[in-house]
Amino acid sequence: PFAIPECLRVQTEEFEAVSGYSNSNNYQRKSDQTREVLYEYFFELLEHHGPMELNDKLLVEEYECFPEEVRKIAEDEGGLKSFLLKSARFIMVDNLIALRK
Repeated sequence: PFAIPECLRVQTEEFEAVSGYSNSNNYQRKSDQTREVLYEYFFELLEHHGPMELNDKLLVEEYECFPEEVRKIAEDEGGLKSFLLKSARFIMVDNLIALRK
C-alpha cells in the first residue's frame, strides 16, 4: 500500500482541501487557491534555500512530490518556470529562479 511520507502530509492535506471539483465556479476558486498555495510553497522554499536553477535537485524533487492535478496547473502555464514567473514574487536572474525583493 502507498503511504504519504510524514514530511509531506501537511502539504498534501492543504492541496486536498483546495483542489475539489464540485462545480465550475467552485473549481475556478479552488484552482486559484491552489495556485496561491503553490506560489507560497515555492516562495518559502526559495526564501529558505536562496535562488536555484530550475533543474536543481531539491526544486525538482519538491515539484514532483505534488499530486498530478496540482502539477498540471503549472504544466498548463508552460511549466514551472512560466508558472512562477506569472507571479510578481519571482524573477529569473541569469539561469536562477529567485525572489523579487
